[in-house]
Amino acid sequence: MPRSSEALNAKLLNLIAEEMAIEEAELTPSASLSEDLGLDEIDVAELLMQAEEKLGAQEFSEDEWEDCRTVGDYIRLVTQHLGKRGKKK
Repeated sequence: MPRSSEALNAKLLNLIAEEMAIEEAELTPSASLSEDLGLDEIDVAELLMQAEEKLGAQEFSEDEWEDCRTVGDYIRLVTQHLGKRGKKK
């Protein structure tokens, strides 16, 4: 399902751009959320909460918030949590 993956990536990049007032061109997978984009831990937490609220992602743990250091980390983490929707372990 590459198309849906691309659409999800685009949606997540748009979410970061809109919520944090950052140009989408700056949002490369390797861009550091703190060093390159100037976001702090609260900003990252806010982005994850927005993914929960707007996309229905499963709730993120504090450890996951702390491990979310790049745009690529954010996309990977949200994608994993969307994949867990409705699944029982």
